Amino acid sequence: MSGVEPPLPEIGVVVAAPEGEWEPAVRSLLRQSLPPATITVVTPADPPPEPRPRFAHSAPETAAEACVEAARASRTPYVAFLHGADEALPDWLRHLARAAAEGAGLVQCGTLRLRADALIEAITLAPGLDGAAYAVRRDLLGTTGRTAASVTVPRLLVRRRTDDTAATVSAARAAGAGLVRDTRLVPSMPYVPSVHAPSADVSGRGRAPDLVSVVIPVRDGALTLPAQLRALASQTYAAPWEVLVVDNGSTDATREVAEKARPDLPGLRIIDASERPGESYARNRGIAAARGDFIAFCDADDVADPGWLAALTEAAPDADLIGGSLDSGVLSPAYADEQPVPMTEQTDFLPFARGANCAAWKDVLTTIGGWDENYRGGGEDMDLSWRAHLCGYRVGYAHDARMHYRLRAELSSLARQKWNYGRSGARLYAAYRHAGFERRGNRTVLMNWSWLLLHTPDLARSPILRRRWIRYGARLSGFLAGSAERGVRYL
Repeated sequence: MSGVEPPLPEIGVVVAAPEGEWEPAVRSLLRQSLPPATITVVTPADPPPEPRPRFAHSAPETAAEACVEAARASRTPYVAFLHGADEALPDWLRHLARAAAEGAGLVQCGTLRLRADALIEAITLAPGLDGAAYAVRRDLLGTTGRTAASVTVPRLLVRRRTDDTAATVSAARAAGAGLVRDTRLVPSMPYVPSVHAPSADVSGRGRAPDLVSVVIPVRDGALTLPAQLRALASQTYAAPWEVLVVDNGSTDATREVAEKARPDLPGLRIIDASERPGESYARNRGIAAARGDFIAFCDADDVADPGWLAALTEAAPDADLIGGSLDSGVLSPAYADEQPVPMTEQTDFLPFARGANCAAWKDVLTTIGGWDENYRGGGEDMDLSWRAHLCGYRVGYAHDARMHYRLRAELSSLARQKWNYGRSGARLYAAYRHAGFERRGNRTVLMNWSWLLLHTPDLARSPILRRRWIRYGARLSGFLAGSAERGVRYL
């Protein structure tokens, strides 16, 4: 019957817990959309009085052999390994089973690596056997010299703490040792990346937020912040909400401006984020301080349309992360050709919600590790949206959530912005190429650089042509700089 998933192989799970920590992994396994056939915890710790999983006692130095023996005893066609401190997202086993059903001997997946404070450290989409987060066909356990098709599912399905050094323990690695792997990536995503149709794995929440928090990261924004705060005070949204002005180390009158807005915005709070610069850092500080279960983000130099917040929250029941529209016609009418394209017309990899106008459920932001603070000056919004996509969340679009967007007027500021965008593009390619993010073809690269060379006289012809040349030239130069920094070819 159409739409019915074919039978999937049963998978038993072995949790390697040589340091005694197994509860995070087991809790995540009990929430799987495809339940594990068995759960066996290999640990030196004493089991609880009435354990739900099975326990196999092992000293840390013999954990590798004990994991292999526990896997052989599971009697299921496939065995998956998970480290005790790892958390598998709800569809981890289902995706492993889908790939296994196609005949793979070894199935791996992408991993979210989180810092000790649970914020994103990095992602791994083409992992090696550097710890427990994969499935192997049981008859291949412990074999040497045998060829096995090795498939990597390009999804972020496991959360791992980078401060947990035992996550790279050899216990799980031993199960795949000796296999000659014919490695490949799953050629297509297991869902259709669309801003219209929800993922097959994630259903809408079906409810409105209880409390909305609006987070505004700002640094020296005293001149533009008043207009944004007035716009927020004029919102048509009638349910409870609050405003958090997150001061990222301002040296002007930003805080005084925010204080003056309190009579019109009773829920306004000023959050200090002066410890280090960066919009992502400020946004993460806002998330941590937010009391709402749904968080909207905007910038201090833009102006929200009166129906902005109402439109975002109207989309909230059917999405996990939402992008709104940007309109530069009011604040930057002279630069009509630079109008940002809507999410529905984006062509790079997966649709993304722009940081200047987006919203997400707080628990989603917490699960995927918040904003990546390693991105500076651009790319962090693409990274956040793509992580949400690859974790199985629905990224939606609310066209009526309109933000009046301010473009850079000074050429030096514009060049710096586009150069940072180019650098971030190379960083994104290095991170997401294994999930399908493709670099531009050689012909396109040649055409872009040829155009830049041929149009060099534009620098002296007119302000409009000069601005266009600087936009393109700075971005292409950023591609070169980012490629050198990341060790990739993204020109």
